[in-house]
Amino acid sequence: MNRIKLRKPNILEYKAFIFDLDGTLYYQKPFRIKMLMTLIKYVLRHPAAIKDLFVIKRYRQIREHWEEYEKEYTFDKGLGLDEKQYAAVAAKSGTTPERVKNAVRFFMHEMPLNLLLPYRDEILKSLIDIVKEKKKTIVIYSDYPVEAKLACLGITADACYTSGDACIGCMKPDPKGLKVILDTLGCDSADAVMIGDRYEKDGLAAQRNNVDYVIVDGSKKEREKLRDMWA
Repeated sequence: MNRIKLRKPNILEYKAFIFDLDGTLYYQKPFRIKMLMTLIKYVLRHPAAIKDLFVIKRYRQIREHWEEYEKEYTFDKGLGLDEKQYAAVAAKSGTTPERVKNAVRFFMHEMPLNLLLPYRDEILKSLIDIVKEKKKTIVIYSDYPVEAKLACLGITADACYTSGDACIGCMKPDPKGLKVILDTLGCDSADAVMIGDRYEKDGLAAQRNNVDYVIVDGSKKEREKLRDMWA
């Protein structure tokens, strides 16, 4: 079920639309099935890669609960968020930060790209198109890199931000990231809306900044109901 908190009667009354990417601009469940099949085929051809997949599993776990894991380590000064996470995963996995970085780049940032387009959410894509026609601001804000995925999805935005950006340096739902975006845009919180797929990440980040939000369901049937917001 979609979870919606809007103070304006029509979503098109907002000035800035801040979209999450993964699980929001494409349907994540069927995509993950496709990705799993692709990984199985890859590992059958490259058995040694199974070690890197365990590294990826640990990486996801640590990022999902970063607030807890971050307290376990003392990091060198000057390390950004991404480098801290590579170091934490390496320590937990008995490998090097460089190997973690390379595994993440290949399996999470590159391999999925050619698989994404068939799973694009055409409902939210239509909202983005309407928002562009009305000269509103479109921002993509994700905990993961976005530019390459956006290109594969055929979506453009006025600005893109990730948790690893130097100006942010934190994971959702830390309110800092969204606050930085609002301040950069010069946009009042009442004039922005956050659109994501996870309340505990996107919804809380919005709520902590007094920003309205739409948390979309994972099913196309439920997302069809969203069209009423801009009808």
